[in-house]
Amino acid sequence: MSTGQRTDEPGLGTLATVRLVAAREVRERLRAKSFYILSGLLVLVILGIGIGSRFVGDDGPGTIHAATVGPEADRMADAISATAEALDREAEVRSYDGSAEARSALEAGDVDVVLDPGDLVVLFADEIDDQVLAIFQQAWASVSIESGLTDAGLAPDQIESVLSPPRLEGESLDGDGGDTGLAVLTGTLAAILLFVSLQTFGGYVLSGVVEEKSTAVVELLLARVRADQLLAGKVIGIGVAAMLQFTVAVAASLVSLALSGVEVPSAIWSAIPMTLVWFLTGYAFYSMLFAMAGSLVSRQEDAQAASAPILTALIGAYVLVFTVGYIPDSTASSILSMIPPVAPLLMPMRMAAGAAAIWEVAVALVLLVASIWGVWKLTGRIYAQVLLRRGSRITWRGAFAAAAGRG
Repeated sequence: MSTGQRTDEPGLGTLATVRLVAAREVRERLRAKSFYILSGLLVLVILGIGIGSRFVGDDGPGTIHAATVGPEADRMADAISATAEALDREAEVRSYDGSAEARSALEAGDVDVVLDPGDLVVLFADEIDDQVLAIFQQAWASVSIESGLTDAGLAPDQIESVLSPPRLEGESLDGDGGDTGLAVLTGTLAAILLFVSLQTFGGYVLSGVVEEKSTAVVELLLARVRADQLLAGKVIGIGVAAMLQFTVAVAASLVSLALSGVEVPSAIWSAIPMTLVWFLTGYAFYSMLFAMAGSLVSRQEDAQAASAPILTALIGAYVLVFTVGYIPDSTASSILSMIPPVAPLLMPMRMAAGAAAIWEVAVALVLLVASIWGVWKLTGRIYAQVLLRRGSRITWRGAFAAAAGRG
C-alpha cells in the first residue's frame, strides 16, 4: 500500500473517523500533568490579580460625614444628600441647632465638614476638598433659590419645574465619546490574548506531530485513517483541550473581577463572542500550518527551525496590531485586517473600535474560512507524502514538491 492511500476504519465515515482521532487527542492532553499544572498556575495568577486589585486598588472617594446648622438644616441635609448622589457620592448629614455645637462635633472628629449658612462658610477638619465644597455650594444654591421662589409666590409645581431642568447628555462628534479608550484597550488585550493562545496551542500541535513521527506511532495511525482525517482530528482534539483551559481561565477571570470589586463595562462583554470566533478560526488556520511544519522533521530539536516561517507570519501579524491597529479607520488597516494571516489579530481590534464595516468582517471571515479549508487540504497532501519519511529534515520546497507529485 502506497503512502497516503490508507484505508479508513470499516464502516466509519470521515466525521466519525475525525471524531475518534479528536477524542484520542483530548484523552492524551487530559492525561498530561503539565496540562493541569499550567491550568492551575494560570488560575492562581488570575485570582492573584483580582485579590491584589482589592487591596491596592483605589476604592474611590469615601462617604461625606457632614453637619448643617440653623432652621433650614433639615432641608439643607436633603439637598446635600441629593447633590452628592448625583456625583456618585454618599453623604451622611447631621443637623445641629447652633454653630458652636456643630464646630465641637467637627473638632471631635464626629464629622469632617460643617455648613454654617449664618456665616456663609463651609468648615473642614483638614484640607479643603474641592468636590465636597462644590457639592455644598450646589446644595446651598438650590435651597436658597427655592426659598426665594417661594417668597415670590410661585406654586410648588412651578418651583419644581424651575429647579429640575432637563438633564444634559454628553456627546462626541465621532460618536464614540468616552468609550473610545476602552474600545482600543479591549481590542489590544484581545490581540495579546489571541497571540499568546495561538502561539501556545499551535506549539502543542507542532510538538504532537513531531512526537508521533519520531516514535513511529503515525505509521499505525495512517494504516487506519487518511492523512487529512488524522490532521483534522488532531487539530480539533487539541483545540478542545485548549478551549477547556480557556474556559477555566475565563471562569477564574470572572471570580477575579468579583474579588477585585471592578465593574465590568458592557462593551467588554459584547466583544467576547466575536473574539471567540476569531480565536477559533485563527487557531484552525495556524495550527494546520504548525502541523505541516511538524511533519517535516523527526526530532523535537528541529521543530522550531521548521516552524520559523509560521512564527514569523504570526509575529508579523501581531506587530501590525500596534502599527496600524491604532489607526483603525485607515486604508492600510482596513485591507490588512481582511488578509487571513492577519485577520484573527487585527480585525477584533478594529471591531472593538467600531471602525470595521459589516462587509469587511464578512469578507475577512469568508477569506479566512476558505484559507483554512485550503491549508487543511494542502497539509493533508503533505502529511500523506512526508509523514513516513524519517531522518534528515525535509525542506518546505521539498514538501510542496511532494504535495504536487514531483517529490
